[in-house]
Amino acid sequence: MFEAVVRRIGRVGSDNRVSLDEFGNVSVSKGLPDYARLAAAGRLYAVDTHAGTAKAPVAAAPTTSPEWGLYNASADEVLVVLEAACTIKSGTQGLGLALLGAAAIGPQTAVSADYANSAKSCLDGSQRNTDFWITNNPTLVGGTPAWHVLANDPGNLIASINIGSGLVAKVDGKLVARPNGGMVAFEVVGPTGTAALFSVSFVVAMLPLERY
Repeated sequence: MFEAVVRRIGRVGSDNRVSLDEFGNVSVSKGLPDYARLAAAGRLYAVDTHAGTAKAPVAAAPTTSPEWGLYNASADEVLVVLEAACTIKSGTQGLGLALLGAAAIGPQTAVSADYANSAKSCLDGSQRNTDFWITNNPTLVGGTPAWHVLANDPGNLIASINIGSGLVAKVDGKLVARPNGGMVAFEVVGPTGTAALFSVSFVVAMLPLERY
């Protein structure tokens, strides 16, 4: 016989045990928009590189040298990717565009600083920070991971637009970085056109390992 304690995702440091009604039932209801509870609990973060130097797309999927990586240095939280995006900052995109993602295999080389001029903030408006970093052009160790197309432009429409166009992928937790050195990696694939350069942004959740 064993005893289980059911907890909800809650604000750091709070008592997150789930309460029961007068009949001993747990009420389950969405009630709020997707991710609202994570944001209110201080578990949701945005990361962007728009103030930094934008990068050109590559012509083929990478093997172990992607353009971007999100490195999880936390000892007890899992980094869960909910959304990934790329935005053209300058130049003109050629025909064709895809945003690829992968989960690096095993612990990666330590990262201890964010990409220059990138921004990272908690989406509850607090000053809370956490132990993950965005890095440019990491070398993945552990072998070549499987790369997956998160979003693409099958109609070749983006080339006819201009600054600010791009792709948004609803990753919704399909890619995670485990604690103590896990990494999720991303690459923008497409022709360079006329000196096309892209910035990237992400929405991630940091969840306690015991509740993941």
